[in-house]
Amino acid sequence: MKKFIIGCAILVGAASKVQSQDTTAPKIPFDGIETNWQNGSDRRDSSIFHGKYFIPTVMVDINYTHSFNRPNDNTVVGSTALARNNEVQLSQLSFGGDLNYENARARFLMQLGTRTQVVPRNDLSPYRGQYKLADVYRYLSEAYVGYHFNKWYGINVDAGLFMSYIGLNSYYQVENWDYQASFTSDNTPWFFNGVRIQLFPSKYLKIEPWIINGWQSYGKFNSMPGLGANITWNPTSSFKHRTNLHGRWAEV
Repeated sequence: MKKFIIGCAILVGAASKVQSQDTTAPKIPFDGIETNWQNGSDRRDSSIFHGKYFIPTVMVDINYTHSFNRPNDNTVVGSTALARNNEVQLSQLSFGGDLNYENARARFLMQLGTRTQVVPRNDLSPYRGQYKLADVYRYLSEAYVGYHFNKWYGINVDAGLFMSYIGLNSYYQVENWDYQASFTSDNTPWFFNGVRIQLFPSKYLKIEPWIINGWQSYGKFNSMPGLGANITWNPTSSFKHRTNLHGRWAEV
C-alpha cells in the first residue's frame, strides 16, 4: 500500500522594504526578502547575539486558557498547544542555539514545559520496540548536525531531529498568527527524525527533500523509510508559495 499526503499553501501580504546586501557578499537565499511577517516564520529581524561560532536562542511561551464549561478536570484534550484550562501554565521553555565552524553546522534546542507531555502523547511510533523514544526525545525540539556546500545559493545536508510544519504553521506558537492550529494539525506530532537536504538553486527557491523515519513521528511504523519534500518559492516580500509532499510505504 502506498499513501501520499500533499499540502499546498499560498501567502500574500504587505511587508516593508528591505535593503539588499552588497553584491560582493556571499550569496544568501531570500536576501532582501522580508519574511518575519509570514505565518510560521521567526518574528525577529535582528539579534543581540553575534557569536562567531555559536548564536544562542532562548524562547519562553506562557499562556492562560479559560473554559466557560467549568470542568472538574482542567486537562485540555485534542491540542498540542494547550494543556490546562483555567490555569497559568509554562507551555514551553527552550534554550540552545546554532553552531557554525567553517562549513560545518549544528543546531540544538532543549525544551521544558507542558509541551514535553502533550506533543509526544499524539505519536504512537515510540511504542514500536523496547525503548521509550518519547522519553528519549521528550526534552528536545531540534537537534541535528550537517554541512554547508557553497553551490548555487547553498546546499545544506543535515541529519537528526527536526521540527515539521503543517501548511504554514510552525511548531513554535510565537511564529504563528493563531495560537491553536486546526484539529487535524494539533492531533499530529510536529517532528521527524532522519536526513534533510536543502537545495537553493536560485535566490528565491528552496527545494528540500526528506529521508525520514516517518512523517510527524519519532520512530518508523513501516518497513521502509518515509520520503518527502518541501518546495518554497518566495520571489517578493509580499508573496510566498509553499508545497509540502510526503509518501510512506507499508507492506500489506
